Amino acid sequence: MDPDRLRGKRIVLFRTDRLGDLILSLPVVEALKARLPETRIDLVTAPATTSLAALQPNVSRVVPHLYRGPAGLAALVRTLAGAGYAMAVHLYPRPLLSLAAFLARIPLRVGTAFRAYSPLFNLRVPVHRKTMTEHEAALNLALVSFLGIRPDGKPAAGLRVPEAARQRIRGLLARELPASACRPVAVIHPGSGGSSLTWPPDHFAALGRGLAASGWSVLLTGTEADRPQVEPVHRRLGSRALNLCGRLDLPHLAALLSEAALTVSNSTGPLHLADALGGRVIGLYSRHLYDSPRRWGPWNQPENVFTPEGSACRSCTGGRCIQYNCMATIRPEDVLRMARTLAPADGGAGLSAPGGG
Repeated sequence: MDPDRLRGKRIVLFRTDRLGDLILSLPVVEALKARLPETRIDLVTAPATTSLAALQPNVSRVVPHLYRGPAGLAALVRTLAGAGYAMAVHLYPRPLLSLAAFLARIPLRVGTAFRAYSPLFNLRVPVHRKTMTEHEAALNLALVSFLGIRPDGKPAAGLRVPEAARQRIRGLLARELPASACRPVAVIHPGSGGSSLTWPPDHFAALGRGLAASGWSVLLTGTEADRPQVEPVHRRLGSRALNLCGRLDLPHLAALLSEAALTVSNSTGPLHLADALGGRVIGLYSRHLYDSPRRWGPWNQPENVFTPEGSACRSCTGGRCIQYNCMATIRPEDVLRMARTLAPADGGAGLSAPGGG
């Protein structure tokens, strides 16, 4: 297809699953905008990730996916048809969204080729997520490669953190963790939102103690749903860590991660957010084949990961496996050693004071 046919037109991208999935889809926005700078790009996301998507300045409009059932389908069709989109790209196809784009008669509808409802797309890309070994971000970019988009290197997510959010984070830490003004900040994110196996609380706590003893200010993050994973770590660390679980929305989490010297996390959205914002990260991954760092590792720092030794597992049977939880074989001292290498505490600058740059 001649991409010039899309110049000055409107495009809608659909990505309605989780935070990390959305972040690894944002390089598509950057690549499309570089190829078609006059094109307007809208993004349909899950309601929980709408505020994060709004931090991408090349996204003209973020639409939360609130459409359910026949009435929701009809409303979405009206919305899509009224917008006059020239192309819809289903980065993670869903039946209702695919049907809505078809019924709205969007001229070009792009999706993967091997789903039962793939006939709803008129440009079907022969990739299959269940057998993909390439990175998720590379898969997303493959869906628009027919436009001649083959970027040199890795397109960024393009997120911009509001200065007001940065200032509020600096103020919060100045009040509750004054030492962060002169010590580098390490963020530990013990949860995973159920998307992957997690490193044990004892291991996260051991890492936190080591970081604190090495001159770091240690912060714990997570949503309210992550509290069962965060609280055991906090109990073990006590005053060595500031617990921000449940206290930050996505823009303020982004502000924190953009200024932290290091983020350590299981395979989950905040790891990808920190990586996208340019912070140093360490990712902790299981041996599960579909959760491998090759597929889901930090896009910009693929080397900064740990996995248990042994062969990959096609499915995790949890407590029925004699090697469960294999994540416990990742040693805290090894993670601490990498942390010291990536961002030495004696070279850290800490967070700027409120009002600082």
